[in-house]
Amino acid sequence: MTMTQSTKMTDFLFMLGIAGAVLGAAADVLLLYIPDADLLDRSYAYLKEIPYEGLVWGHFLGIFAIPLTLAGYRMVCHALEPMGGNVAWGVFGVVVLMFFAGVCYHGSLIFVAQALKDGQSIESLRVYFEPLGAVLVFGFAALSLTLMVLILSLKTRFPRWVALFNPLFIYLLFVAAYFSIPQVGNILLLAGFNLANALFLFVSWIALRKKNLL
Repeated sequence: MTMTQSTKMTDFLFMLGIAGAVLGAAADVLLLYIPDADLLDRSYAYLKEIPYEGLVWGHFLGIFAIPLTLAGYRMVCHALEPMGGNVAWGVFGVVVLMFFAGVCYHGSLIFVAQALKDGQSIESLRVYFEPLGAVLVFGFAALSLTLMVLILSLKTRFPRWVALFNPLFIYLLFVAAYFSIPQVGNILLLAGFNLANALFLFVSWIALRKKNLL
C-alpha cells in the first residue's frame, strides 16, 4: 500500500468512526430524550414517556452505528504503536470490551422502557442491564485516563495537547452543563458518551494530520 493509499484508508477509518459515534449520539437522544427528564432517577420512569417511534429508531440505529466507532479507535491505537504493539493492542482490547458492553446496554433499554409502559416492575430486570452500564462507565473512564497518561508520556504519535480532549474530560463538561444549563445539558448528557468519542476522534484525526503522521 502506498503512502497516499494508506492516508486515504486512515482518513476513511477516522471518518467512519466519527460518523458511528455521531449516529450513536443521535440514537441515544431518540431512545432516551424527553424534556425536563430526571436522568439521574434510577427508577427510569422517564422512559415511559418516550414515543414508540423514538424507542424503535433509537434502538436499531444505536446497535448498528455505535460499533462503527471502533474503526476510529483502531487508528487512535495505531498512533500508540511507538510505545510497543502490546500496549496499542491492549488499549484496543479495552476499547472493544467497553463498546460491546455499551451496545448491549443500549440494546437492553428498549425492553426496560416497554416493561415500564406496560406497568410492570423492572426490579427483576436490573441484574441484566445495570452491570453492563457499570462496565461501560468504568471502562470509559479507564480508557480515557489511560489515553491521557499515554499521550502525555510523549512516546506516541500524538502531540501532548490532545490529552486535554480525552473523552472523560469532554463528558464531564456535559455533566456540568446538565446541572448549569439543563435545557442543553439534558441532551448533551444523554448523547455524552458517543458525542465525547466523536469529538476525541475528530481532534485526534486533525492532530495527526497536522503532524503528517497518518
